[in-house]
Amino acid sequence: MTGARLGIVTSILAAALWLPAAAAPAQTAAADRAAGLGGAAEGQATVLADEPTPSPTVAPALTLTARPATITAGDPVDLVAALGIPGATVRLSRKTAAHADFVVVGLRTTDGKGVARFRVLPRQTTAYRVEYEGDGLTWLPASAETLVPVRPRLTFSAPTRVYRDRAARLAVTVRPAHPGATVVVQRQVDGAWRDWRSVTLGADSRARVARRIGPVGAVKLRVVMAADAGHLAGRSGVRRVQVVKPNPYRVPLGAKGIIVVDISEYTLRFYSHGRLLKAFPCVTGRPGLPTPIGRFKIYARGMWPGGPYGSRIMSYHPPCAIHGTNEPHLLRRFPRNFSHGCTRLYNSHAIWLYDHAPLGTPVWNVP
Repeated sequence: MTGARLGIVTSILAAALWLPAAAAPAQTAAADRAAGLGGAAEGQATVLADEPTPSPTVAPALTLTARPATITAGDPVDLVAALGIPGATVRLSRKTAAHADFVVVGLRTTDGKGVARFRVLPRQTTAYRVEYEGDGLTWLPASAETLVPVRPRLTFSAPTRVYRDRAARLAVTVRPAHPGATVVVQRQVDGAWRDWRSVTLGADSRARVARRIGPVGAVKLRVVMAADAGHLAGRSGVRRVQVVKPNPYRVPLGAKGIIVVDISEYTLRFYSHGRLLKAFPCVTGRPGLPTPIGRFKIYARGMWPGGPYGSRIMSYHPPCAIHGTNEPHLLRRFPRNFSHGCTRLYNSHAIWLYDHAPLGTPVWNVP
């Protein structure tokens, strides 16, 4: 009996020792499966995990267009960056002759058509660059450039009319500023532009000169400037100057209207910008009550129902005035010094003058 019990105990101990050893391979296999290290399926998963992430392979067709392509300093330019990728961010940079490299201007997000727009105000010739950094998945980085040539802005002024023996006052301004630069005044001769005068700009990039233009007739003038590192050649607009014969009274060309009463000729003349518009016979002051000599201005005006003042009256030096008359026959005589110092006209002439001579119109009475 004792031997039989001993055999049973021995068998139990042997089984206890065998079970952990037998379970170990099974547990190891389960652990390997959990870690993806066993079997054919597990081996396949290991290969997929080791594959590299795909790199971008497509280069977008990025373009940059300037509208207009060439400008005058101060005018705006619209830059259109066409990427073809909606919602992408693009960066705009610029470079001029004064810069060694591009300087960032700003960022834009493309619209639903993949287009971004920038408005710029270049004051000198400028290169623009637009850049896209790519998305790291499909699109490669891309960039595009365009050059916007810029002309300087030349502003030129000249009188519209000038007397033949008088100097015309000319003025030119250049922007951006070019202190000390040289500009050339040109005149048109037989349909071709020819250099006429060279002018040096001052510290404020302006120049003012007075020059006699030439014989009687119409003259066309303009100002040009040579190209430099930052600008194309520039030119101003054309100015047309009418050179006219001087009138004997030296009436200024800038005056819209001036009345000249020539007492020795018994004639009233009306000038506008130096040009004679009308000449009327007139009656002037009698001996002892002469028409005053000098320069005056109309300070009062009125319509008159008739009588000695005729249809209109324009007072310029108390008690003297220019007016119509109820004695038109006196205007057919010569000499015509019959008034008390006033200047008398036919009523129709007084009406015309009244319509063209407002308050403040100069009156020059010359001997």
